[in-house]
Amino acid sequence: MKRLIAVAGLAAIAACSEPATEEAAPVAEEAAAPAANEGPGTFEVTYADGSVGTVTTTEEGTFTVTLGDATMSGAVAQEDGKICFDPEGDDPEQPTRCWTNSAVGEDGSWTSTAEDGETVTVRVAAAAE
Repeated sequence: MKRLIAVAGLAAIAACSEPATEEAAPVAEEAAAPAANEGPGTFEVTYADGSVGTVTTTEEGTFTVTLGDATMSGAVAQEDGKICFDPEGDDPEQPTRCWTNSAVGEDGSWTSTAEDGETVTVRVAAAAE
């Protein structure tokens, strides 16, 4: 279960940590929001088995993952074009994992793939009303 949480956290954070490029053409003010897989925020992560977790990332480079009743926190950093998540503590069951994101699809979701081949689907979480 803890490994699933780390995976969810990694995928979501990876998705939200890619920097925007400065070469982007100017856009109208209403279209100036960041792409779905950029910047800090809250993300929904869906695993191959259908389970769903929530990952929240911050501008300070931290993450919190919730999957069922379990939560995990740690640090996130971009390394060599990948997003790497380092859970708090020295638990060998929760090593640092690095993920690569696909482009955002028409439905607003993207795929994040770990170095070991595990793949999850990520999307921006719906805003609480």
